[in-house]
Amino acid sequence: MKLSVLKLTLTSSLLVLLAACQQIANNSLLTDQKDDSSAHALDKTPKVEELYLKAYTASIQATNLDKVEVAGECYTSTFPRHAIFVLKNNAQIDIVDVNPATANNTGTASCKNGRFNLVINSGALASGVHSLRLVIQAWDANNQVVVNDMASNTVTLSK
Repeated sequence: MKLSVLKLTLTSSLLVLLAACQQIANNSLLTDQKDDSSAHALDKTPKVEELYLKAYTASIQATNLDKVEVAGECYTSTFPRHAIFVLKNNAQIDIVDVNPATANNTGTASCKNGRFNLVINSGALASGVHSLRLVIQAWDANNQVVVNDMASNTVTLSK
């Protein structure tokens, strides 16, 4: 008796799994056909609204520090080239990219694997509170500058 109940249960389970694998209709969203003419391709067009930059901390205490590290998350969409700048009163501050994508250090940082990590020379700043604006800028295929103003991030540095 127990054996027949077990066989019935196993058979029912197998039939349910096989039924779940059956194609519902001829209009499947996914296919493994190489010659499928449907438009299931990904859109790889870069989008300015996808540019993203956010520091992990909004406030940094830099008393008695010559250098301050700022890290965070970023996304560059599919733009071929980008850079991260730090601005103080709309003037660019020289920074060091801790994890550069290339060996050359250009005074800007880059987004690498969804993260950025840069160092600011706080010793060059006067004592007081400084509002630093982090901006991610990209260049499109025509080498035109693209900036998402919503993607900039402000960090307050107290020295």
